[in-house]
Amino acid sequence: MTADAEQLSVVDIPENCGNAPRKIVIRDFLIALYSRAADAVIATLQDDIQWQLVGSRTLSTAADVRQWLGAEEPVNELKLHTIITHGTDCGADGTIRHPDGSQSHFNHVIVFAGHGKNAKIKEIRSYIIDA
Repeated sequence: MTADAEQLSVVDIPENCGNAPRKIVIRDFLIALYSRAADAVIATLQDDIQWQLVGSRTLSTAADVRQWLGAEEPVNELKLHTIITHGTDCGADGTIRHPDGSQSHFNHVIVFAGHGKNAKIKEIRSYIIDA
């Protein structure tokens, strides 16, 4: 991970009863996302990802994802409020805090390519609201 990844404080992670292993995948994906760990994020995505940043743009290649992550503000705190999974469909919401003290709230709707434990993410709709 990058130096930024080592500085991310993760708080308020929802407990996992162990019956929904995909919750751990989503949690780890979000930690990588907000750590700006591009390689870890890209490793979880299908090559033909459709990642809609609602109100902004759509990312459809690994290069798009890498460029977007590189341009985003650093995050120093991640609070995960909820992670919900049902088959291939998942959702997660929470709050991030930036080094300047500003906050953003997020909700990511995530769709996996299949039910298997090694299935990659094929679609994401991200709603990010600056507070």
